Amino acid sequence: MKKSLFRKLAFMTLAASLVLTACSGSKDANETNTTAALETSEAQSVPDSQNAATEPASAPASAPVSASAGRTDIVVAVSSDIQSMDPAAGVDSPSALLNKHIYNGLVKIDENKQVVSDLAESFEMVDDVTYKFRLKEGVLFHNGEELKASDVKFTLERCKTMPRAMSNAAAIDHVSVEGDYECTIHLSRPYPSLLYILNDTSMKILSEKAVTEAGDAYGEAPVGTGPFKFKEWVPNDHWSLERFDDYFAGPAMASSITTRIIPEGSARCIALETGEVDVILNVDPTDADNIDANPDLELESHPAASVEYLAFNTQKEPLNDVRVRQAITYAINRQEFLDVIIEGRGEVATSFIAKTLPGWNEEVKPYPQDIEKAKALLAEAGYPDGLALKIYVSGDVRSRSAQIAQAQLKQIGVELDINVYEWGAFQDAINSGEHDLLILGWTNTTCDPEYSLAPLFHSKNCGAGGNRAFLKDEMLDALIDAASMETDESLRLSTYKEIQSYLNEICPWVPLYTKYDMVGRRKDLNGFEYNKNTAIHTLTNCHYEN
Repeated sequence: MKKSLFRKLAFMTLAASLVLTACSGSKDANETNTTAALETSEAQSVPDSQNAATEPASAPASAPVSASAGRTDIVVAVSSDIQSMDPAAGVDSPSALLNKHIYNGLVKIDENKQVVSDLAESFEMVDDVTYKFRLKEGVLFHNGEELKASDVKFTLERCKTMPRAMSNAAAIDHVSVEGDYECTIHLSRPYPSLLYILNDTSMKILSEKAVTEAGDAYGEAPVGTGPFKFKEWVPNDHWSLERFDDYFAGPAMASSITTRIIPEGSARCIALETGEVDVILNVDPTDADNIDANPDLELESHPAASVEYLAFNTQKEPLNDVRVRQAITYAINRQEFLDVIIEGRGEVATSFIAKTLPGWNEEVKPYPQDIEKAKALLAEAGYPDGLALKIYVSGDVRSRSAQIAQAQLKQIGVELDINVYEWGAFQDAINSGEHDLLILGWTNTTCDPEYSLAPLFHSKNCGAGGNRAFLKDEMLDALIDAASMETDESLRLSTYKEIQSYLNEICPWVPLYTKYDMVGRRKDLNGFEYNKNTAIHTLTNCHYEN
């Protein structure tokens, strides 16, 4: 509670300093600060009619009315900005949150990890390579056009050409249209993960007309079928959505969603404590206790289907030598990352996929820290005096992780130069392979191991496709391809376990830890849907009671 009080005092001091800065700054600075103040004020205000109804002069002192009573304009804080509002391009977690509320897929995954209908009225697997879908009628896009089977065909065949979506759509040969509301996905090979993969952000259904008209600018002017439509995006500041009243499942309870980009975890926590925001979707572990102890706030937490990892650029010398990668792996103490970075709110990662996924290999054992073994491997590889490498990260948490890695690797003579980037610049740099090492995480949104292993390790997905280790291994590619086509579920999962064992030998990564997905929200906020399976949460029905 003392920490919480200190945070509030710090926040008031910061606010005062910002006011003084705005008064004495340039015209541009004044305009920027004024705009921010208006946005904050509008986000927290209640319409006059509601004020009159909820704050009568005769209200008894023993029954105070919340300042948020009746409010449906929801304000959210996240750490990083979106990459694109084109779901086939914005496959990072911030973009996935936005795209979840703008778009729908043919199917979705329920709380029991079962595939159920979304835009599809019904669906069936005709055989190993044929899937039929009947669409719901009367579904409207935000531009007023009705969803048709031709839009499904356009979307899925387009995914085959999009670098960040093509791995998900690789098995799709073509989509045939049998009428306005019926279509069939024809595969070039068996792909038993298809229905789960269709839940991924990259496979959300687009309006052919909207994409064609917008051209290359579509990622800045999205048109979906979802409960919210795009309003504005101010890069690195905020994005906002407004309710789509013609949503096929009925209007959302939230009237708008404004998502503010607040990189510092402590600043996000302060904003939640003071009521400046209603929800934090990525609580830093260092702030979890403060939220948990605050009677006005609620902390929701669950093991995430994610892995935090240290990756090597395996195409760069000397990291193209497995002995160097193994040496660095032996130098890492994963427990320290768990204890210091996420304060024990998770587990040491023992494999390359989360243990919540089917096919996780419990027999893969992480390399223990062994400094002498690491030094011997470096010497054997021709680096007895050590070497210098660059590590790329984004954000405060991963910057601190890089500092731990820097200290641990110094023990074996490896000097790490830490390079911290804004999220968008970081993505550009690692997609082009500039890094020697990086620290990143991967969240599986499909509940299927295919979505972790194929994007992250198959050679066809190097760079933007997800393989930021730039790993190119023919044996591994063959194993991943075999698993992706295996229709016998026990054999399929067995192959995925074999893949994890092989990855442990060739060391493209050091899996560091699996964490809890933590969300902080105002306790009196109703309707928030915490998704334990995918960590892409739903704000559609968030509201405060009158």
